[in-house]
Amino acid sequence: MLAQYLLGKFRALVRLLIQCVSPRQVKLETATYLRGSKTSELDDEDHNVVEWAFSGAYDGDKPILIDAENPARSLSKNKSLDLVTRLSGSFEPGSTVCLHLQNNILYPILVLAILATGCKWTGTNPACTRSELEDHLRVSRSKYIITSEDHEDMVFDVLCRMDEDIELILFSDVTVERPPSKDGKHPTLHDLLANSTFLPLESRYQRLSARTAATLMASSGTTGLPKMAIRAHGALVCESRSDELQDAHKPYKIRRLFCTPMFHAYSFPKMVINPLRQGQPTYYMQRFDDTFIQKLSLYSITDIITVPPILSRLVDQARGGDAKPLLQSLRTIICAGAPLTVKLRDEFIQLFSNPPQLIQEWGMTECGCISRAGDLDADMPTTVGRPVAGYLVKISQEERVEIPGGGFASELLVKGPQLMDCYLGDDSATASHVTSDGWYKTGDVGYLDARGRIFLVDRAKDIIKVNGWQVSAAELEKTVLQVPGVMDAAALSMGHSLDEHPYICVVRTDHGVSEKEIREVLRSQLSRYKGSRCELQFVDGLPRAASGKLLRRKLKAQLTHREK
Repeated sequence: MLAQYLLGKFRALVRLLIQCVSPRQVKLETATYLRGSKTSELDDEDHNVVEWAFSGAYDGDKPILIDAENPARSLSKNKSLDLVTRLSGSFEPGSTVCLHLQNNILYPILVLAILATGCKWTGTNPACTRSELEDHLRVSRSKYIITSEDHEDMVFDVLCRMDEDIELILFSDVTVERPPSKDGKHPTLHDLLANSTFLPLESRYQRLSARTAATLMASSGTTGLPKMAIRAHGALVCESRSDELQDAHKPYKIRRLFCTPMFHAYSFPKMVINPLRQGQPTYYMQRFDDTFIQKLSLYSITDIITVPPILSRLVDQARGGDAKPLLQSLRTIICAGAPLTVKLRDEFIQLFSNPPQLIQEWGMTECGCISRAGDLDADMPTTVGRPVAGYLVKISQEERVEIPGGGFASELLVKGPQLMDCYLGDDSATASHVTSDGWYKTGDVGYLDARGRIFLVDRAKDIIKVNGWQVSAAELEKTVLQVPGVMDAAALSMGHSLDEHPYICVVRTDHGVSEKEIREVLRSQLSRYKGSRCELQFVDGLPRAASGKLLRRKLKAQLTHREK
């Protein structure tokens, strides 16, 4: 306790000293190339995800995966191993299995069983619309979809209108033994267990290698359709190992509470792979709600992963003082998904008597976690930190932009063993995003300082972040252009961090269209987070090049000038 108290006071003193120094007094020194820790630290053995997840050395009977709503419902490593072994072989090897599910302690079990069978996992947001689910299933080439009873009718309707042979399997709670279904239209997980052929798990996963494709994660596409980024077993193991290195020297016993969606690239290794590998008690909520703060105290949680809107809500809840004690068990908070403002960071840290470590991560679907910032970067809270082990980061030499203090910013390129292999069935998109020598174009504009830190200043991709979710400008434009009376449309990002939202400029035909009609189409065609915060503006025309390409920066400059 004394060590924790002194550490908290030291961090507070460092922050106080930093506030007394004006950053304008320091000449900016930039770099063009950064290297994370040596790749060898990630362990270059030929691991697959299943083997890696079950390789941790700890008591195999202690609860690891724990239901935050009902802690009596839990899974140990041994029970998890048994379920994965029994479910493995339920799918055709080489196929893709889609999980259309909310967070659940059985989600990691299903993923590991899918991978052990030699299949690929993909995941969807249960809140997505019918058209979004259909697009995902087509592009991912899924052959199976597992969903819960409350989504059965919607998923079945989507499958009926698709000319594809996709099997629907109903989720059932296999933590409880019960007979297989007899009269259901679709098989359940209990049916899979009843029909499984036992084979030692090692006999199944020994066919896998670090280079075997493991996951298909949806990344917003420039055509409005998602692109499926393929990541291999080795890439995911490297990311998991990087997280483990981050945790290795923590002077306390880690207890985690998760509420971010498991199907998201930010959450996936931390929620699916790491708990069973590291053996730390891990509590799962289906989603974030206002009981999160009570659960932090109830379960003595030390570590969480968040996005800025979650931090903002915790600040609001604790601002009155009554809820502030509920936060005090926290020691490490990871925040990603959107920029973390200095104001929100300071408001959150000020809630603690012994400030925890607040780490900002930078990453993306195709790369996983690229960099993270910690206490060593407290003098510059706007940085996203240093590259994690294995990653190289460099500045593009094209389209450079001067920055105050000297130096320049440009698109950031990254390279490392965690990187995706390619986009499924889209050689053109792969070639446009990955250079011939293996560097991935992140679409984020930034610079590197002489101390090895990364700073983001803009986004080159046509991607809008809404509460941590990616929204494709092309998808918004495609949807609006379906509305009768719309001649042209362009979607931009407006605002910053928590205030970032889509801003859609619409050119009407002579017959015209109302804002209400456009919003109704957005509501019916897209997930709520994509359309609910859209700002609409009717304009006479859009700036385009002779080729027809939309000049987004010029349009944004015009709008900014108009507001002034």
